[in-house]
Amino acid sequence: MLVRSMGNNRLHRWVLACAVAAAMHMAALLVVVQAAQQHQMVPCMYIFGDSLVDNGNNNNILSLARANYRPYGVDFPDGAAPAGRFTNGRTMVDLLADHLGFRPPLIPAYALAEPADHARGLNFASGAAGIRHETGNNLGGHYALSEQVEHFRTVVQGLEPGKSQQLGRCIYYVGMGSNDYLNNYFMPDYYPTARNYDPSAYAALLLADYERQITDLYALGARKFVIAGVGQIGCIPYELARVADNPPPAGIGIAVPGINISLGGGGSNAGKRKGGCNEEINSAIAIYNKGLLAMVKRLNGGSQTPGARLVFLNAVNSGKDLAANAAAYGFTVLDRGCCGVGRNNGQITCLPMQTPCDDRSKYIFWDAFHPTEAANRIIAAKVFNSSSTADAYPINVSRLAAI
Repeated sequence: MLVRSMGNNRLHRWVLACAVAAAMHMAALLVVVQAAQQHQMVPCMYIFGDSLVDNGNNNNILSLARANYRPYGVDFPDGAAPAGRFTNGRTMVDLLADHLGFRPPLIPAYALAEPADHARGLNFASGAAGIRHETGNNLGGHYALSEQVEHFRTVVQGLEPGKSQQLGRCIYYVGMGSNDYLNNYFMPDYYPTARNYDPSAYAALLLADYERQITDLYALGARKFVIAGVGQIGCIPYELARVADNPPPAGIGIAVPGINISLGGGGSNAGKRKGGCNEEINSAIAIYNKGLLAMVKRLNGGSQTPGARLVFLNAVNSGKDLAANAAAYGFTVLDRGCCGVGRNNGQITCLPMQTPCDDRSKYIFWDAFHPTEAANRIIAAKVFNSSSTADAYPINVSRLAAI
């Protein structure tokens, strides 16, 4: 009897130890899961914009505005992300999503996503897209902002009730306007807008359309908006290449596999220049950005959009900071693309299988129009963390996410 009792005691102790170990293991797993959930600051992220943030929506449509060929994406590890980003690696919104706690897989392109992806977030951006529907038609197919919003409407209608209720806590990044100038207003041989509107009237027209699309997103459940201004596109390599003494063919130089084309009817090559920049374009952009900031202020909790919180990202200030502090950031090449053809590597954009510069971290621009991942990384960190309203107004993105 004594031996049997001792055996039972050992068995009981062994069973108890196993139970305790299992409980501790489950508790540890719960802590890890909770930590992962807490690390992601918002339940989902939806992105609207143009080639600066497009990640593949144009891949399978009839368009010259595509980047689904190498060396675009050359700095992604093989298989790490689908082709289609207009840079050497990650875009600004890829990196912003990382700051928000989203972990791989990256936010997928709407055109490439599976239904299971829809509640976590989607990227609706499209290269060549603008606020105006005709913008970018010179480059073929694309999805204008209004179409991107309609794609989001389709997604919302298909969400389960529990998932649709979280839409008000998600981040909505919207960055539009560059193409409405580069691929519309400053192509007078292709578009009539410059003849029909002065810069102030055109900016007002764009912003009226823009505001309608933002309020449509609000009606679909969006509340936390990140609205990106337009940078000084008069200073991109494409414009720097168009010096008055020997201008290249007017319009946008674009490359797709097997095709090398310069399209369009001519930007304003006679604009006032300062340090090589086209100040006529920059002046028009300044009018637009001023109106965009006023729109953000007006919609920020206004009677039209109660409960909405909008953050304005000052792209001009970010660009000036990159240039002014280039050495501190590790940049040595500020005025030419890492990959491209002609003066400033900006007359024609990066060709299929072209060999890019060796050290992309030294370049602000990847091609004639778009920043490198190195530049995108700095901009994303700035707008996420900055305490200056000159970078993000009225609060930064991390504070917006925490609301």
